[in-house]
Amino acid sequence: MKCATHNDREAIGGCSSCGRYVCPECKVTIDGQIYCNQCLDAKLKEGDWPGVIPSGSSYTSGLGALSRMPPEIRGWNWGGFLLTWIWGIGNNVWISFIALCGILPYFGWVIGLVMAIILGMRGNEWAWQNKRWDSVEHFKKTQRTWMWWGVGVLLLQIALVAAVTVLIISLFMIAATAGPDGNPYWHRIFPSI
Repeated sequence: MKCATHNDREAIGGCSSCGRYVCPECKVTIDGQIYCNQCLDAKLKEGDWPGVIPSGSSYTSGLGALSRMPPEIRGWNWGGFLLTWIWGIGNNVWISFIALCGILPYFGWVIGLVMAIILGMRGNEWAWQNKRWDSVEHFKKTQRTWMWWGVGVLLLQIALVAAVTVLIISLFMIAATAGPDGNPYWHRIFPSI
């Protein structure tokens, strides 16, 4: 059987409401039942599911698997990539805490880096599903703010690493430099050492 919407894809089941065959991309599973996107929209607008408030548009946020993500917010999430678990707290994306494995020795930093990349790729989708947004513009504005905070933190980290590196190199150069008496230069600054 082929999907009713994508006739080049194999269907994995039929919609519990209308019977149309759906592929994995078109299906939504609610309470163990498969629904197509059209029936999902209709059920959301009719308010058939308790606690689910129709948004007035075909896009919904904050409904988990029921959320319909607008295509204009797909793409890389710099806030999720740069701020990982901090961004996750602000966007109710709790899986981001896996990035804290970066503090563990040996392979922890690899796990942290992989999670940061996953948050960059899937961050917009997860933030849309896990938090209620007023509009697509509200979502974009908030994620842009997260991006700028992430860039700021990254630049601060680079500046701190550069300052510490310059300090260490300077100390080594001072220690290696001999004064006119043949003693290291630091010996004249701190004669008791």
